[in-house]
Amino acid sequence: DPSLGWAVREALELLIRMMAPMMPHLAEECWAILGGKGLVATLPWPETDRSLLVEDMIILPVQVNGKKRGELTIPVGASEADIEAAALALEAVARALDGKSPRKIVVVPKRIVNVVA
Repeated sequence: DPSLGWAVREALELLIRMMAPMMPHLAEECWAILGGKGLVATLPWPETDRSLLVEDMIILPVQVNGKKRGELTIPVGASEADIEAAALALEAVARALDGKSPRKIVVVPKRIVNVVA
């Protein structure tokens, strides 16, 4: 896909800049082939965009009577009631409950949801 060319080039540039301290000669050769200006050894270390590291959604496994029945993808700040409702709405959980109402639902925040039938 030609529209992804810029992404591949940027990824290669970052990779070459990060390998320069360990393999300086190879990094300089790759930098020259890529058409980079100057020496790769004089470039600053790549900066991290910390906002991209923040997770806004999490995946929680859902167990019914100790057996994994599915996974939920929910927002990080979801309430316990929302998590319980989403877990009970899963088709696999409803099948495992077989029409019975759960005796207990244990939500371990950011870890797991256990449904006891």
